[in-house]
Amino acid sequence: MFWLDIKVQKGGHLRVKRKHLILLLGVFLLVFFVVIGCKQEVEPPGEPPVGQPPATANYVGSDSCEYCHTESHKGFTKTQHYNAFKPLSEYNISDLPNEITIFDTANTESPKSATINLSEAYGVMVDDYVIAPVPATAGFTNEVYRVAAIHKEGDNWTLEPARTGDFNNDGTEDWGGASYTCGSCHSPGLGKSEKEATIGCESCHGPGGNHVQAEDKEGTMTVSQDACLTCHTSNPSKGDDGVWVANNHYGTRDYFASKHANSMQTNNCLACHTPHNVNSEGQTVIGDDPVKDNCIKCHEGANFNLDELMWKNPTDAHSHITRDHSFGAMPYAELGDKEGTKPIEITNPDMIELIEDKIEE
Repeated sequence: MFWLDIKVQKGGHLRVKRKHLILLLGVFLLVFFVVIGCKQEVEPPGEPPVGQPPATANYVGSDSCEYCHTESHKGFTKTQHYNAFKPLSEYNISDLPNEITIFDTANTESPKSATINLSEAYGVMVDDYVIAPVPATAGFTNEVYRVAAIHKEGDNWTLEPARTGDFNNDGTEDWGGASYTCGSCHSPGLGKSEKEATIGCESCHGPGGNHVQAEDKEGTMTVSQDACLTCHTSNPSKGDDGVWVANNHYGTRDYFASKHANSMQTNNCLACHTPHNVNSEGQTVIGDDPVKDNCIKCHEGANFNLDELMWKNPTDAHSHITRDHSFGAMPYAELGDKEGTKPIEITNPDMIELIEDKIEE
C-alpha cells in the first residue's frame, strides 16, 4: 500500500493514506466555493421583459375590454352587432321543452332525425333562430343547425320549428333543422372562444390576450376596413343564369362602384359609421341626420336626397331591406331590374360594364 509522508513538525512525521488526502482536498475545495459564492449577489429567476406579451394570443372576451374602454364597451353593447347572438336563457319562452326532435333537411334523399337537448343550445341568432349542435351519432350532414325558431308575442316568446314538412313520409308534420351557414358573421366566436359566441370586440380587433397582458399596449391590437368588408361585402354576384344580381344581404350594396371606395381620402367605413355606439334609431351611423351629420361635412352646400342617393331595395328574397352604398353611381332606375322578381337584377349594359371593370368575375 502506498503511503505519503507530510512533515508537520521538526523531528516528527505523520503518515496519511492517499485516499484520505483526496477526500481532504475535496472538502477544502467545497468550502472554498461556498464561501466565495456567498459573497456574490444571487439574481432572482428570470422574468419575461416588460411589454413583451406571449407569442400566441388567445380570446379573452369583450368583458375584458370594459375596464379600460368603458364608454366604448357601453356603447358597443347597444349595437346590433353585439346583440346578433344571445343565450337562449335571455328569452322568456312559454312552455319551453327540454328536448325537441328534428329532421335533417340538408339530406333530401333520406333525412335522419335527432333529439336535441335545448340546454346545450349555443344561443339565438338575431332574435330569430335557435342554434344548437347535433349529436355526432345522429348522422346529420352538418354539425350545427338552426334547430328551431322563436317568435315574440307581447312580452313572451314562443318556440316554433325552423322548417316544417313530412320528412319521414308518415303523414304528419315534422320539425326540420335548417343548415347554419350564417355562423362566421352572426356568431364568429363559435369554435374560437369560450367567452362569447356573438360579434364581440375581438371579432374585428382580433384575439386580445396579448393586448390585455402587455404593459406597453402600443401595436398589440390592429383593425382595418377589411374587418368590416369581411362580412359586409358589397359586390354583386352572378346567378346560375349568368345575370348579375345586386347583393342586398350585407348592407353595403354596390359600395365598390362609389367614388368613396376609390378615394384614398374617404376609403374608410368609419368616416360615416361608428361600431362603438348607436344613434337614436339604433343604427351605427354617426349622428341622427345622415346627410347633415356626415355628407355635408365634406360636401358643404350640397343638397342631397337620401332616398335617391341611397335607395332602398323594393324587394328581397330574405327581407334584407338595406340602402345602396354606391352613392349615385348605380341608381336603381338604371340597373334594369326585372319587375316582379325578388332579386334585383342588373341587366343594363352600362352597369354591367361598370361592374366588370371594377371587380373580378
